[in-house]
This record gives sequence, C-alpha cells and structure tokens, in this order.
Amino acid sequence: MVQNWEVIVMKGESEPWWFFPEWRNDIIERYTFSESKAAFEKYMSLFQRFKKDFENVKVKKTSLAAFWNKEDVSYCEYCDDDSQLYYGLLILLNGEPYQFPDSDEIRISGKER
Repeated sequence: MVQNWEVIVMKGESEPWWFFPEWRNDIIERYTFSESKAAFEKYMSLFQRFKKDFENVKVKKTSLAAFWNKEDVSYCEYCDDDSQLYYGLLILLNGEPYQFPDSDEIRISGKER
C-alpha cells in the first residue's frame, strides 16, 4: 500500500489541532511525500526554522505545532476585536494527523510553553 505523507504549514486565527470545517483554507504551504523519512526531515526542518522565528510554540499530539508572536494579530470583524495569528505545522499520513511514537527519535519535545 502506498503511503501519502503531507507536511502542511497554515496561517490563521486558530491552532492547527482544531480542524474546523474550513481549516484547509488556512494552508499556505503543502509538501507531499511517498516516504516517511523525507516527510519527517521536512517537518523537522520547518519546526526548527519556526522555533527560531517565533517567540512561542505549543505542540499537541507530538506533531501538531502552533507558533506565534504576541504582536501578530488580525482584526476579527465577527468578534469586533483583534485575534492572535498562528502559524501551524502538521504532518499527515493518508489524510490523518500522524503521531510520532514515544520511541521515535524524530518525536518533538513534549515541552509546551
């Protein structure tokens, strides 16, 4: 069976783990791979770059990461207020979020800040 790996970068007003109905509208970059090693390498490369570029990071389920700077906001007409902008990074296997196993050395640190 052929595996379909995707590494996705999102930008929007919600963290990537919410998967709201229109979440795909927030995708700004998408990389597809047929091999896990190439997908993991791309994910880790982007993760390290974003960690340097953003003040804050939070990771859920080992592979759903949100990055943000407090001053990056956009006006939300519906809420009549500013909303935080997040950059999301995720890795999907066959369209579903992939969770790195605890024993996998690729696994992202469980530290959340």
